[in-house]
Amino acid sequence: MGAKGKIGLILPEINSALDHAFLEGACDQGISLGYDVIVYTGIFNSLREVRFDQYIAGLENIYTLTCSHHLNGVLFAADRFHTDAVIQQIFDSLRQTDVPCLVLGREEPGFPTFEAEEHSGMYQVTKHLIQRHGCRKLYCITGLPNHVSSMERLGGFLDACEEAGIYPQESDVFYGHFWKDIPEQIGVQIASGALPCPDGIVCASDVMAAALVRSLTAHGIRVPEDLVVTGYDGGMDAAVCDPPLTTVQGRDRQYGAEAVCRLHTMMTGQNCACICPAQSVWIGKSCGCTGMKHPENDEGFWLERYVYNQMQRNAEQQTFIATDFIHRMTEASDLHELSDRIDQVGHIFTKADWIDICLCRDWQGNARNPDDVRQYGFPEQMYLLLSKRFGGNPQSGFLFPTSQVLPALQTSHDPHVLVLTSLHCDGQILGFTAMGFQDSRAVRIDETYVSWCDAVSNGLKVLQQRIRVQLYPHHLEQLETDPVTGMLNRGGFLFRLPEVTAGYLKAGNRCVLLLLTYYPDQINQLDPVAAIGEAIRSYHTHRLCCRIEDSIFAVLMPMQPGENEAASIVDLTAFVENSLRARFKIRQVPEFIDYTVQLTSTSREAVEQQLEQGVLQLMQQKQTVQNHYLDYKAQIIRMRRRMVVNPQLEWNISDIAEQLCISKSHLQRLYKQVFASSIKDDIISVRLKRAAQLLSHTDLRIREVALQCGYNNENHFMRQFREKTGMTATDYRKLHRQNSA
Repeated sequence: MGAKGKIGLILPEINSALDHAFLEGACDQGISLGYDVIVYTGIFNSLREVRFDQYIAGLENIYTLTCSHHLNGVLFAADRFHTDAVIQQIFDSLRQTDVPCLVLGREEPGFPTFEAEEHSGMYQVTKHLIQRHGCRKLYCITGLPNHVSSMERLGGFLDACEEAGIYPQESDVFYGHFWKDIPEQIGVQIASGALPCPDGIVCASDVMAAALVRSLTAHGIRVPEDLVVTGYDGGMDAAVCDPPLTTVQGRDRQYGAEAVCRLHTMMTGQNCACICPAQSVWIGKSCGCTGMKHPENDEGFWLERYVYNQMQRNAEQQTFIATDFIHRMTEASDLHELSDRIDQVGHIFTKADWIDICLCRDWQGNARNPDDVRQYGFPEQMYLLLSKRFGGNPQSGFLFPTSQVLPALQTSHDPHVLVLTSLHCDGQILGFTAMGFQDSRAVRIDETYVSWCDAVSNGLKVLQQRIRVQLYPHHLEQLETDPVTGMLNRGGFLFRLPEVTAGYLKAGNRCVLLLLTYYPDQINQLDPVAAIGEAIRSYHTHRLCCRIEDSIFAVLMPMQPGENEAASIVDLTAFVENSLRARFKIRQVPEFIDYTVQLTSTSREAVEQQLEQGVLQLMQQKQTVQNHYLDYKAQIIRMRRRMVVNPQLEWNISDIAEQLCISKSHLQRLYKQVFASSIKDDIISVRLKRAAQLLSHTDLRIREVALQCGYNNENHFMRQFREKTGMTATDYRKLHRQNSA
């Protein structure tokens, strides 16, 4: 069946099981009606205001394409976004179109609204407790009063109760956010006798239900033996809860499919049948039933299929590790070579039918004014850099109207799901990437995908710089001073660097080139470049320093024998931070990121090459930070504090990674960046440090010491202690007892 039109779907992220469920329902319905589904996603759904964060702003710029593309209709999943600023930005774009737009879960003047159907699921799960388990005294924990979603779920609960001749009191219904606080309090109150213990509690979300089960269990109330509990959502919280939750599955799939049906009616005036199964009760063990099964149909638990698909994709993408994709992208000498290198690495996305790289016509920027770049929106024409298809690539390397979305959509093709995300770097909008799938179940926007997009963007940025140097080499050489900071610019710095380096090396000093940048790029809506440059110049009045480009600074730091390089860098960054606090009257300053290069040559060519490689490494580190490393850093620091306090616990790396919602390899990489040690070595060090304290200051037997430090095997503890300290635990105790005596 050839595609007959295009539906736009605006989603903040495609991350959780429920995101994938919604996407699956909407795309299955859209494809069944003959539409391509164009998914616009900013990848990261921030909980905080990030409008002055260049990286996040670059991601969110993808939503502006909705007013440039010719679409038959648009679904805006506004209820899945966290910040009002982004929502209003999208509404501003949609107001520039004249196509039907359906807004999900949020009212906005001028736009029709559609809400999820949430009554039937709560009705079914409540009816299950009444009919199957004979519950008569029931509580309901739902969302905030007067919130449409929470009231509809509460209505399903009350209707099922009334049908059975049960009439809950107002005191039997509890309100709060769909989160953990209220259920945890209720668990404590039931255990203490402050609340009568009911036969069962129906929770309006799995998060609530899982928190309630944990609270009840922690205070001696058994689930389901003493009290039965059910949830609603069919997400990961239901599967990982102990015991697994009886819940309602299919809400998000049904929501996505029915929204497309409503949009189809708005576009054509014709009704259509929803092909998605209705919501249904999934039987776990929290209600007292004996197995994980579905009593009414053989569809199976959607979440189990989702988890299996995720595991399969993880296995398939192991080839990603060995692609060396970052280096390959940044080494391209021209646009044609970059296109070839992107094509060669594209095999890591085994489930994608299409991969298209579309660049803004003005992606090269203004060579005479490097700061004059596109920071918002997209031009009327895009450049098709790559059009990759498995089995052969169509023609590429030409301009096409942005309104077409992709040139491939102008020819006959089967309906596809196309996921569009932004290509951007250092505040510049470079273009977008589009991945096409015939089945939405193959869509995966994970760290592999994000890293690949960032590598493409970095490759374009490096190529852009090379083109500028080739076009204006003499012009760059003549300008030695950076007008913003008063420091040397890149050309002046490179002109003087070899001679100054030679002088320091001759005097017997090491020459360390410190490269420094920061994140985020603005503070209090102000650009700190000038202030940072002034601080560096005042701190290093006698040393060579410059602003290389944009927000990157370089300082030549001669190191005398015995001088601590790390301490010198800390002193410099601390001085700059204090200068910014005094200048802008703020407490929170940007996070500084540094990279050092050891200069050993005095030839300009060698020094320039080392500088270029150092800048690439620095920018890669900055990209890591921009990919929410700061959030993870705080979580990792808190986790290590718990590890130090409780070394006896089972500190399993896979479990820690799951708690932080990142991969095991990503956790290990971030941990080493924060603490300069592997997490495995740190766990051992923390445990053995506690063991040394116990051996020195207590009379505990070796076996008891081992248990208190997380070792179930005494022999394993003794062997590891000896490997790390060079002596047995017994000898260590004797030695330190003697010393203390």
